[in-house]
Amino acid sequence: MDYDFTFIVTGVTVEDADAVESLFDTLDATLAKAGGQHMVSITMDGPRAVDAALHAATALRECAPGLRVIRLDRDLVGIPEISERTDRSRQNVAQWVAGERKAEHGPFPAPEGVAGRTQVWLWTEVNAWLRKHGMGDTDVTYPSREEMTEIDFALANAVSLTFKYAPTLGFDEGRQTVVRELQRRHMPKLVKVLTGSQTLDQNGRHVVLVADQHEPADAVMKRVADFDHGVMLVTMTDQFVGAELSTQEDASPSPEVVSVPTTATVRDWFELALEHPGASFTPGGMERAEPHPAPVKQLLLAAAA
Repeated sequence: MDYDFTFIVTGVTVEDADAVESLFDTLDATLAKAGGQHMVSITMDGPRAVDAALHAATALRECAPGLRVIRLDRDLVGIPEISERTDRSRQNVAQWVAGERKAEHGPFPAPEGVAGRTQVWLWTEVNAWLRKHGMGDTDVTYPSREEMTEIDFALANAVSLTFKYAPTLGFDEGRQTVVRELQRRHMPKLVKVLTGSQTLDQNGRHVVLVADQHEPADAVMKRVADFDHGVMLVTMTDQFVGAELSTQEDASPSPEVVSVPTTATVRDWFELALEHPGASFTPGGMERAEPHPAPVKQLLLAAAA
């Protein structure tokens, strides 16, 4: 389902031509300024409004470094704005509000409040009422009042992510499938798992290492060793899976070290991780004295599509 969002943002301005162009060209998102605040309007699909909103927020941050999504704009409208959006006269809109016309499908929504001397309404509720009368937007869905509250809470507790990959070639399509599945269905759970994890880089972003299940495990394990902090490795096998890993000396000691065969894939490695909970893993042939990923600290599991 397509959802239409307008976010209040900071960290970018309409004067930043590169950000404006990148957001529009990459995400078909529009950066604007109104009432002294910068806002980004974007349409994003998802099974639920909150999933689509978190997907959109992540995509915006990836597209425009420095951008921070603060909250949803409530899109409050008065009679003049409703008149303009529906191409009806202000008198007609006033009659809807008073219940003198178009009342067969229920009363006009209650106002959200008063701005000055003028009543204002949530556009999402007005549009839902208009749809019952064949006049509202039908190509996109706006989040409801309850969904807005859930989204703002999720955004306030969200984390910033940066996606990384091993240098092996030929796995881009599989990696992008993992990213899409993560953003479409599993982002809220991943955010919860990342909270309190040791996967932050120097910019305060959680590093998520994305792998195709068929990639060589040793290449991915060596990529983990490139970081001076933990990373969250995610992939898709029969399930969407993820594990927090680290090669740092201060990582939790492991009672068991498992050698991963040089021919093993990432899928094989995760199967070993499930068979040996709490173990450390080293690429086949690597000396034990060399750095190796520490025990899995947290494991994210979710049924794949």
